[in-house]
Amino acid sequence: MLTLVASGTTDAAAQARAVSATTLHKAPGGALLARLPGTVELRVGRARSGWSEVTLDGWVATSSLTADRRDGFDLRVTPKQGAALREKPRGDVLGRLQPGMLVSRVAREGAWTRVRRTGWVATKAIAAAGTAARKPPARAAAPATDPAYRAMQGTRATGSARPAAPPPAQAPAQTADGTERIEVARGTGLLVAPEGAPLAALQPGATGRVLGRSGEWVRVQMEGWVREPDLKAAAGNALVGVTAAEVRANPERYVGQVVEWRMQYVAAQVADDLRPEMPSGQPYILARGPLPEPGFLYVMVSRDQVARFQALPPLSEVTIRATVRAARSRFLATPVVELQSVVDAPPGTR
Repeated sequence: MLTLVASGTTDAAAQARAVSATTLHKAPGGALLARLPGTVELRVGRARSGWSEVTLDGWVATSSLTADRRDGFDLRVTPKQGAALREKPRGDVLGRLQPGMLVSRVAREGAWTRVRRTGWVATKAIAAAGTAARKPPARAAAPATDPAYRAMQGTRATGSARPAAPPPAQAPAQTADGTERIEVARGTGLLVAPEGAPLAALQPGATGRVLGRSGEWVRVQMEGWVREPDLKAAAGNALVGVTAAEVRANPERYVGQVVEWRMQYVAAQVADDLRPEMPSGQPYILARGPLPEPGFLYVMVSRDQVARFQALPPLSEVTIRATVRAARSRFLATPVVELQSVVDAPPGTR
């Protein structure tokens, strides 16, 4: 569980309090540093004008950090969508650090780095003294308090600071088409992709279907209702949030489809006989991704597009829309896609 340790106080002197969904700021009412969507415990330090000072401590994927020695810190959060903060390496996501946030390195363990940062939270988000005990998730049938309605309003239900003990093992429920049915066990975020931007808050009890899995991540389909005036036609026809693991597991479903993927440019190459999925001599980009997956991609591009990518510094991150041509290459589990457009990239690449 995430612990926010009070700045300038000892653990013994500080009092543990419960806090519902809140945000961490650089100064009282200042720049946003992080979002904490669920219920956590924190130790309260000094207070000022309705704000309390705390220290954020948790684990972040090292690939999401870069060296930046400013203002006494060691590292900076680099992804445009920010970075997930976890209670331990590969543990539960406890919050999301904002892009550009400076943090101090505490420890390193494999591909994970423990970081720390002092900031401020609104005192009104902190429960009164003596109310730090965990409470069961609120449940109500009225539309105004329905979980889907609250998610659209950007609010959160007060939930457990720690996951409840798992129920006895049982066979997963199945829908008519054979896919697994799931129920949200505790409040969590619905993300556009693994480690991606948040879409909504899911409350305990919300149900859905499992569409695919990638490591510790599960792709789900949820159903709910929203007001028609709050909607507009979707731009483009790209599938967002599809992982490479899903493509490899269901090639008949995804080959020929357009996906939106974020990748890390490595180098420009030319196809040879070892990559029969592409015409011989076809220019392509070797890239890491789709992020945050640790694998690689082959992205077929035109000769004009090659020059634009070659102008990028190595490991630059680029968001593309591309058509899936092969779920994997002959010798490697590397998807092959054909570039349709560049959605987001450093200047000079579009």
